[in-house]
This record gives sequence, C-alpha cells and structure tokens, in this order.
Amino acid sequence: AFLPAFVCLLKVSPLIEKISDHKDFKKLLRTRNNVLVLYSKSAAAAESSLRLLSSVAQEVKGRGTISWIDCGDTESRKLCKKMKVDPNSKEKGVELLHYKDGAFHTEYNRAVTLKSMVAFLKDPEGAPLWEEDPEAKDVVHVDSEKELRRLLKKEDKPLLMMFYAPWCGVCKRMMPSYQQAATELKGKYVLAGMNVYSAEFERIKEEYNVRGYPTICYFEKGKFLFHFENYGATAADIAEWLKNPQAPQPQAPETPWADEENVVYHLTDEDFDKFIKDHSSVLVMFHAP
Repeated sequence: AFLPAFVCLLKVSPLIEKISDHKDFKKLLRTRNNVLVLYSKSAAAAESSLRLLSSVAQEVKGRGTISWIDCGDTESRKLCKKMKVDPNSKEKGVELLHYKDGAFHTEYNRAVTLKSMVAFLKDPEGAPLWEEDPEAKDVVHVDSEKELRRLLKKEDKPLLMMFYAPWCGVCKRMMPSYQQAATELKGKYVLAGMNVYSAEFERIKEEYNVRGYPTICYFEKGKFLFHFENYGATAADIAEWLKNPQAPQPQAPETPWADEENVVYHLTDEDFDKFIKDHSSVLVMFHAP
C-alpha cells in the first residue's frame, strides 16, 4: 500500500506494512507469526509512533513484522470495526496490539522505547527488561561492551556491577535489594547492571570470570578489585559491604547431602538403573551441591 505523502517525508521504513483491507490483514496474520500492529485514529496521530517503529522494524527485520492500520480513513475504518479496535478511546489516539501465530496475543503495554519494543518482538513471551521496572531507575543499565568501557573509564565513584541473565532466578530475587541499594546510595556509589547472557559478550565474561549468574564485580576508578558473593543480601547488607569491600572469604566445605543423616536414598551411577527397575514408583531429585 502507498503511504500518505506527509508520512513518507517522515522517512517511515518500507518495512512497515500499511494495511487497509480485511483480507490483506488476514493474509498477513496467516503468513507471519510475529506481528505488532499500530492502530491509529488518524495518520497525524500515528506520526511519532511511526518514527519509532521505523527503527524497530529495521532492528527486528526477519524476526518480526510491523503493520500500520489508519482507522481514520474510510476503508480502514471497516477493518478496525471488524477487529473491534477503537484507537479514538486511547489518550494518544493509537493502540499497539500483538498477534502471534495468526491470532491475537496481547496488547503491548511495556515501555514505548526502541530497546523495549525490540526486546519484546524478539521474545514476545519473555519478561520485561530490568530497566522497565520504575524501582530500578537508579541502577545504571549497560547495554554494550562499549558502554561498559566508557562507564569504567569516566566513573570516579566506587562501582558495583551485576552481570546477569534475564532468566536467572537468583538474579531476579536479588534485584529488588540491589535496586533499593542503588537508590539509597545514589551519589556515593554507582550500582549498575548488564545482561551478558548473549554470546556477543563472551569476551566480557572471560575478562571478569563470569561462570554463573549473577556475577557481581566491584570496581574503583575503573579497576576490578573483588567479587561480591552475598546473593541473599539486603540493601543494608550491600551498603555495609561497600563501606569496607573485601574479597570473598573461603567457605568451609559443604557436607555432602548423602553423608548427612536422612531417609532419602542417594543414587549413584552404579545403582541407578537397578534401583529404578526394582521399584515400581520412584521420585528422583537430580541436584547439584
């Protein structure tokens, strides 16, 4: 479909598919399995959204599709009515809906930023980014190796950096305390976070010995000094440690579970198959110390 002349002047990406016919829309949903649709009450109302979505479309090319339906023109109004969408009821006159595998999936209600929208379209069922949490506003969120190098070079205040993965349960449990500490210590210390799960950060992980998540590193004037390993820490614990940061103390060896007094039968490679065969019903916990 041809875009209106004034919209073309906005340098709207040709990757954004403007739809006005119901059959064309059904075909789009049938042939694409990850579609974000901008519904607008008019072309003018869509202006700022189209600017942003043009950049998003470029970032997710080949992985997601962005479509625009202008409910203000005669033909598209019928389509909006069929889809039971009314952007006139929205404050800014636009609505973003996501369709997955040919059917409506969810309303897009995360941050309207390039980073958040790209992350959503790359993983529509994934958790929101950490920086989308308003409570994490005082955590410095780092996105790239270049940003990390720049931060370490310019920051004079002591810095604590959490290298994390978005799926990591321990990270998620620690984040509220970490972000509370970031707020309480603002101006004296810097608490930062960086999602390094992607393979592009292998060099960073190697440099700072990131073998699991989270890995929390303490820096002074850009120089790495210690790891912080109290993963159950409260905000107060973090603040107290920062007053006198020290390397983790060696811990006493943990007593193997099998050596403790308990009624659990501890299987080994040698007896596993025989035990399973000899018992009609077995509940097995595979664990690591």
